[in-house]
Amino acid sequence: MDNVGSCNFKEAKVVSLEKSGTIKEVEVNESENESQCPQEEVSEINVLERYQEFLSVLNEEENLMESCKVVEQIRLLLKDDEEARIFMGANGFVEGLLRFLESAVREGNAMAQEIGAMALFNLAVNNNRNKELMLAAGVIRLLESMISNSNAHEAATALYLNLSCLEQAKSIIGSSKAVLFLVQLLGHETDAQCKLDALHTLYNLSTDHSNILNLLSAGIVNHLQSLVVSGDHTWTEKSITVLINLTSSETAKEEMVSASDLITGLASVLDAGKPIEQEQAVSCLLLLCNGNEKCSQIVLQEGVIPALVSMSVNATTRGREMSQRLLMLFREQRQRDHPPANVNQIVLESSQDPTPALASAPESKPLCKSISRRKGGKALRLGFLWKIKNYIVYQR
Repeated sequence: MDNVGSCNFKEAKVVSLEKSGTIKEVEVNESENESQCPQEEVSEINVLERYQEFLSVLNEEENLMESCKVVEQIRLLLKDDEEARIFMGANGFVEGLLRFLESAVREGNAMAQEIGAMALFNLAVNNNRNKELMLAAGVIRLLESMISNSNAHEAATALYLNLSCLEQAKSIIGSSKAVLFLVQLLGHETDAQCKLDALHTLYNLSTDHSNILNLLSAGIVNHLQSLVVSGDHTWTEKSITVLINLTSSETAKEEMVSASDLITGLASVLDAGKPIEQEQAVSCLLLLCNGNEKCSQIVLQEGVIPALVSMSVNATTRGREMSQRLLMLFREQRQRDHPPANVNQIVLESSQDPTPALASAPESKPLCKSISRRKGGKALRLGFLWKIKNYIVYQR
C-alpha cells in the first residue's frame, strides 16, 4: 500500500529513533528501493531539532514542492518507526500534514496528494490515537475533496482503509461520499492493490450495521456479484465475507436472493473454489436459505447437492459443519413441503415388497440440475430414508 508516486529524490536523509534510545541518521536511496546505507549515530537533541525543522516547514513553508521534499522524508521515516509515530502524533504533525494535503488538493497536485496521504497513512499505522486526531482534525472532509478533484485514488483508498480499522471511524466514513467511491472502485479497471484496499475497507464498514443501507444504495451487491462470478481468486473470499456481513439486514438478503447471477456464482465456488472460499460460500448460502424457501429452491436448482455432500466429508472443519447444516435445512424443508400421508403404511409396504413400492411410486420432481429425475418418491418422504437415499444417489 505504500507504492505511490514520490518527488523522485535519489537521496533523502531520514532519522530513526531506536528502542534503546540511540538515534541514528540513515541515508535512504530511492533508486535502490529505499535500502539503508551505513548508519551514523547522532544525539537525541539533533533528532528533536530535525523533527522541529520538519514541523516548521509544514507550518510555514508556502512553496508546495519544498514542503513536498520534507513530507516525503517524513513518510519514509514513519514507515517502520513506531516511536516516531508516537512522537509526531503528540507534537502537531497530524495537523501539519493535513495542512500540506489540503494545499496539495487546492493546487490540484496529484503527486503531492499521494505523498501527503501516504505520510498520514504511515502515521496512523497501529496507532489509534493518531487516527482519532485525524478524524477530529477533519481528515474525512479533506479526503472527500481529494477523491472528487484528483486521480490520486490509490493513496486515498489506502488511507480510508487504515482509518476504517478504528471502530468510531466506521460510521463517519460510512455516511460520507467514500462509500460510493469505494464501491465504484470495485468495478473499475484499476490497480489490483487499490481494488483490494477498497474491498477490505468495505468489509470493515459492513461490520457496522448502520452502514448497510448506504452500502446497498451504492450498488454494492451487484459489484460483489461481479467479483464472485469472475472466478478470480484475488477477490472471491473477501467479497463473500462482505456479503455475509450484509445478511444481517433483511433488505440486503432480499436483494442478494434477487441478484440474477449471485446464487450461481456462490454455487460455482462450492464446486471449484479453494477450501476457505467454499467455507465462506456455504456459510453465505446457509444464511440466505434459512427461513427462505424461495432461495432454497433457487440454490437447489443450481445443483449444489453433490458439492455439499463432498464438502461434508472433505472441507475445512467449519466448511463440513456448514455444509451438513445446509443439507439438513434442505431435508427439513422438503419434509415440510411433502409430509408422509401414512408413515406406518409406507414402512409396511416397503418392508414387505420394496421393489413394487418403488416401482409404483410417482416420480419426484427434480431437486437440482445435476439429477433431473429420481424414482421412489414415497419412500423418500421419510426423513431417515431421505438421508440414506441422499448419500447413495449423490455419491455415484
